[in-house]
Amino acid sequence: MFTSEVIYLKKIPVSFVCDSNYVIPTVVAITSLICNKNPDTYYDIYIITADLSEPELEKFYEFRSSTADIHIIKASEEKFEDLPLYSYIPSTAYLNFDLPILIANQDKVLHLDGDVIIQRDLSDLFEMNIDDYYAGVVKDIGLIDNDLNIKNYFNNGVMLLNLKLMRENDVSTALLNIAKSGVKLKYMDQDCFNILFEEKVKLLPIKYNCFNEYSQRIKDKCTHDYINECFGTNYSSMDNITQDSYIIHFVGSDKPWIYFGSVPVHIWDEYFERSSFKFHKLKRKSIKLKRLKDNILSYRLAKLPYLFFKYWRNYGFKFTMGKVKNYFNNKKLNFL
Repeated sequence: MFTSEVIYLKKIPVSFVCDSNYVIPTVVAITSLICNKNPDTYYDIYIITADLSEPELEKFYEFRSSTADIHIIKASEEKFEDLPLYSYIPSTAYLNFDLPILIANQDKVLHLDGDVIIQRDLSDLFEMNIDDYYAGVVKDIGLIDNDLNIKNYFNNGVMLLNLKLMRENDVSTALLNIAKSGVKLKYMDQDCFNILFEEKVKLLPIKYNCFNEYSQRIKDKCTHDYINECFGTNYSSMDNITQDSYIIHFVGSDKPWIYFGSVPVHIWDEYFERSSFKFHKLKRKSIKLKRLKDNILSYRLAKLPYLFFKYWRNYGFKFTMGKVKNYFNNKKLNFL
C-alpha cells in the first residue's frame, strides 16, 4: 500500500532591517539562509523597512515558497531623527528598538544584520532556551575593552530575541530613552542594547556570529588562540573557525559588495552568484588601496594637532580653521 511521508516543518521567525543601500546584501544573506536550511525548516522572514520601493520589495517576495515566507513591515524613522549617527551605520539601525512592537505576532525572533552569510540550518540556534533573558548574543571580540566598561559587550548583528519579555518590560521605550539621554554612543543602537541588556543576555558560542573580516584586519591581535581564550574553544586555526561557523558576519566598513581583495570575500560571492542579483554588476574597489589610504589618514590625523597650532601661530586662527574645514570636507590639505 502506498503511503506518503508527512514532513512536519519547524517554523523559525527571522528578521532583517533593510534600507535601499542594503537590498543586495540582505537578498544575498537570505539566499544563503535558504540554501543551507534543513528540509523540515520553514523560515518566516520579516523585512523591516522605511523606504524600499516596490521593485526592491519584489526582490524579497521572490523568496516565497512552500518552506519560506516573506513579511514586509513598513516602519517610520520619525522618532529617531535627532539621534546620533555613526559613520557607516545606517539610521535605520534604530528600527531595531521597535522589533517587539513591529513583530507583534511572535514571542521570539532571530534577528540578523544584512551583512551576514548563513552556512548552516539555524534551528539549533533558534531553539535555545532564553526564557530568562532578553537575548542570546555573541561577545564582540573587538570590543572586549570598551568605552562603556561593559564586561560582556556583545555584537547586535545576531540576536536571538525574547520579544515577549521585551514587550512586558517596554524595552522599546527604554532603548529610545537611553539614546536620547545624552550618553556618548559610538555604535548607536548596539551601545543602547548593551547598556540595557547587560545583565540579561545569554552568551552564545562564536560560531553563531563569526567576525571573519574583523579577524583578518586585526589578525596580529585576533589570533585563533585569542579567540579560544575568549570563548573557551579549542580551534586549531582561523580557517577552522570559519568552517565551523553557522553565521559569518562582515562587520565594519569593509563590505564585500563594496571592496574586492579581502580574504573572506569568496564566501559572500558564492551566494551573490546564486542570488537574484547574480547578473548585477558590482562596482567594487580595492580593499588594499582603501587600507593604504586609511593608514595615511591615520598618520595625518596624528600630525593634525601640531600643524593646527603651528599654522595658528604663523597665519592666524581664521586661516587655520579654513584648512581644517577643507580637511574634513575631504579636500586636499596642501600642508600635510
